[in-house]
Amino acid sequence: MTDYIYSRVSTKEQNSASQAKELLQTYSDAIVYEEKQSGKNMVDRPVFQELLSVVKAGDRIIVRELSRIGRNTKEVITLFEELEAKGVAVIIKELQVDSTSATGKMVLTIMASVSQMEREIMLERQKAGIEEAKAAGKFKGKQQSPKTIKACKEALQYVQSGLSKEKAAKAAGIGVATLYRYIKDTKKNS
Repeated sequence: MTDYIYSRVSTKEQNSASQAKELLQTYSDAIVYEEKQSGKNMVDRPVFQELLSVVKAGDRIIVRELSRIGRNTKEVITLFEELEAKGVAVIIKELQVDSTSATGKMVLTIMASVSQMEREIMLERQKAGIEEAKAAGKFKGKQQSPKTIKACKEALQYVQSGLSKEKAAKAAGIGVATLYRYIKDTKKNS
């Protein structure tokens, strides 16, 4: 039997180490898998997928809270069923439940629904905030990073030297759509 801690945060700016450190106080021999990836779906999380490929009968996956595993009720329930069939338990520390007991299954099903609801409410609020900012003329959308802006300027120099926009974008290491968007935005802001 091996214990695996899975700690996940949604953005690169956040730190997953605090989750792992907290769980290691109780499960000191656990192997830690840390990931910085959105919880909106399980497929786009390579570290989590690797963990799922490693666990075997008798192992346990330990997380601080259910939302670290996922925020889609159907995906979470399906995962628990697959892990149960494989003989792997999931321990949710904040709930003090394990996925192998009848009570644990019920609590996890309810909490999976709550996690999905929280995500949907957050997205609704985000959408309302964006619409409000757009109406006030304050929303600019996702801004390009300084690195991308530098690459776009470099690409424009290639264009001025006679390269096509497609070849210039490739030479500067950016997508052509990024270059076109940069050109459009700079014309709009001039």
